[in-house]
Amino acid sequence: MRWITVRAVKVGLVATGAFAIAVFATSGLSAIFLDAYLLALGGVLLLALVRMTRAKAVPPRRSQLELALGAMRRRSPDQGKVGLVRDLELSSASALHLHVRLRPVLRAIAAHRLLRRYGVDLDAEPARARELVGTSAWELVRPDRPVPTDRLAVGPTRAELGRIVADLEAI
Repeated sequence: MRWITVRAVKVGLVATGAFAIAVFATSGLSAIFLDAYLLALGGVLLLALVRMTRAKAVPPRRSQLELALGAMRRRSPDQGKVGLVRDLELSSASALHLHVRLRPVLRAIAAHRLLRRYGVDLDAEPARARELVGTSAWELVRPDRPVPTDRLAVGPTRAELGRIVADLEAI
């Protein structure tokens, strides 16, 4: 707080010195220089008062809106599950969605389980992987599975997806 006062006094002294030099150096403009000097001193005083007020002010509390926005920004732990459930539902409705969104997830799960438990690479050893994965899951995770020709075709039912997930869990 003291630094605010010291700084304001220093700036005021510089302005006073500039005013004195300007008044003595010119002959007919003293009224204009006096107006400018008083305006500058008023600005310095106003700035010092604003800074002192800010320094003494209590920091503002966060509003209810800011608290709610902060809570929305935090990622909920179930957010990944919600996206996976949505992908499962959309995969039942669209074969293309199944191929593009759900298949990579299921392939990653199958590849990880095969490599971790049996030392089998899903892409490098498809014959051995086919034996371990199971028929319903293999149709979906096989490396050479083509993109569906009918992009608007209906995907597998929930029961079929349940069997695929069960096959993957059995690996």
